[in-house]
Amino acid sequence: MQGFPRSVIQITLALAMVLMAHCSGTSAPEPAPRSEVAAASPGTIESSVASRINRLLALAADATSPLAEQYSLEASQLALDNDDIDTAAAILGGLGDSNSWPITIRTAAGLQRAKLALAQSEAARALIVLNGAPFDRPDELNNEVRRNMMVLRADAFLMLGQYMAAAREHTRMAELLRPEQQADNTDRIWQILASAPAGSLQAQSALVDSYELRGWLELINVVINSQNNIEEQVRAVSSWQGRWNRHSASARLPQALSFAANLLNSRPQRVALLIPLSEAAGKAVSEGFMAAYYDARSQNQQVPEIRVYDTTGIIDIMPLYNQIVESGVDLVIGPLRKDSVRQLQALPSLPVPTLALNYGDDGLINPENLYQYGLAPEDEIRQAVQLAWLAGHRVATVMTPAGEDYRRVRETFENEWRTLGGDVVANAGFIGSSYSDVIRQMMDVDDSEARAARLRSVVPRSNLVFTPRRRQDVDVMFLLANPSEGRQIKPAMAFHFAGDVAVYAMPAIYDGAGYDGGTSTNVNRDLNGIVFIDAPWLLTGEDPLRAAVSNAFESGAGPVERLRAMGVDSYRLHTRLAQLASFPGVSIQGATGTLTMRSDGSIKRELMPARFVEGNIVLMPTTADGVANN
Repeated sequence: MQGFPRSVIQITLALAMVLMAHCSGTSAPEPAPRSEVAAASPGTIESSVASRINRLLALAADATSPLAEQYSLEASQLALDNDDIDTAAAILGGLGDSNSWPITIRTAAGLQRAKLALAQSEAARALIVLNGAPFDRPDELNNEVRRNMMVLRADAFLMLGQYMAAAREHTRMAELLRPEQQADNTDRIWQILASAPAGSLQAQSALVDSYELRGWLELINVVINSQNNIEEQVRAVSSWQGRWNRHSASARLPQALSFAANLLNSRPQRVALLIPLSEAAGKAVSEGFMAAYYDARSQNQQVPEIRVYDTTGIIDIMPLYNQIVESGVDLVIGPLRKDSVRQLQALPSLPVPTLALNYGDDGLINPENLYQYGLAPEDEIRQAVQLAWLAGHRVATVMTPAGEDYRRVRETFENEWRTLGGDVVANAGFIGSSYSDVIRQMMDVDDSEARAARLRSVVPRSNLVFTPRRRQDVDVMFLLANPSEGRQIKPAMAFHFAGDVAVYAMPAIYDGAGYDGGTSTNVNRDLNGIVFIDAPWLLTGEDPLRAAVSNAFESGAGPVERLRAMGVDSYRLHTRLAQLASFPGVSIQGATGTLTMRSDGSIKRELMPARFVEGNIVLMPTTADGVANN
């Protein structure tokens, strides 16, 4: 054991309890020959993986540097490959670093540390590793290490919302790839750029530094500008190919983009819309849907025959659904009620593609041909949590109205936040206007005043000067409240010494006033500082259909406009379902957000971040590190 590396001693001690837990009831195996360990396939059960890690560490304990580090890195790689993040962190944390190690050991350790940081949602830390030695001299690295470095850098940039920087890594990687790898790299570049939120690529255009990247940026702009007119899009892409004939994507378009040409010949010709026209939600969705339909007609687009079925009061949707299918439609859009979606979800398969306008139950295997789209709060919660995390917040409280439905919202916030590694120290529901009491309890102001009362009982009152304090660890509150409630909650937080706590709110905090940059300063001043996310339809006014809808229908508050935007997107999605289903990760810029399809056929929305400043809404572009600009 003489000359045994200190780093391996630290690793062995740190992992002793972890591996004992994995291999409970078994004794530590004898060190195996290295060839045996290397030849072993990944364990199919947790105890097998732990046993192999234990063997590798035992081999490291009997080796000297750099062989000891090599065995340790094989062990940590095995842990990473099996998503055993704690074990990988313990090994890499005890490994140390040394310039005397061979370059192969140093690069392997660096790549693993970057991968570990990404697994822990620490993208900035991953980039620090990948920008430092030995990766700061890429010309001295072999091609495989450089490719792995660039892939991890791209993943880190994506986690930070830096889509252009991520795409740039892949364009630079192209020269290191074999011909058979180029097509996959081209598809990956397109997937990255096509999934970028609206406006984010232009905000990052300073990163465009090559012919390749300039061509990609023009291509994505061409596609986005014509995404609601598939005939125009096919013509525009063909024109782009003529102008950029030396670009890598000119001869071989990304598969998701070339697939668009197939959509011309496979668009639904007869579409049924199932909607409760006598209900406020159904009325708003139908207004948006028909507005998008007539807008397409006005542009001489080929449009399907639309058949509208009023589902008001219908509990059992199946008789009507079967009747509609038998009539020969190519696509069904609807129903809107969650219970009706559950009825479709219970079928083994659906006879025609069906875009339900709500979501069924989670955790079920959805039947073939069932797609689900709606204004799911889970998408909003996930993005609000991600924004707060990237801004550096770590200790949270959650505040919503009281009630069972809102309790589930609070639990979703908690689960998402803790998944990232954050801490939730309090959550509460308010009833009526009990905001002040709830905030006092969440911030432990009551405890502070109770301590003062106890002091007054033993100290002469004239000698005691007391200022209440809140708990000091909380740095963010997640809030679900309407504008009227928010205008009272934010000042109440300041009154209870929590004015410096960041507030990240759901879209409900915004009523839609001033979507085009107009003024609503007086009414919204008490919301100043609150960060929220919402649909582009409400925040930008850039959709040409927005003004037309405002002119055609009575002005609606935020909830109505979000439902109208949902109707717009449900129409526009009807030609794109096959494309989104065939190419996961590819997105369209919708009125309700950036839309992609999950593996279960549900549509995920990525909304836009904004902040109340001086009573107005200010969009939050991303900064160089990908965090929404505060």
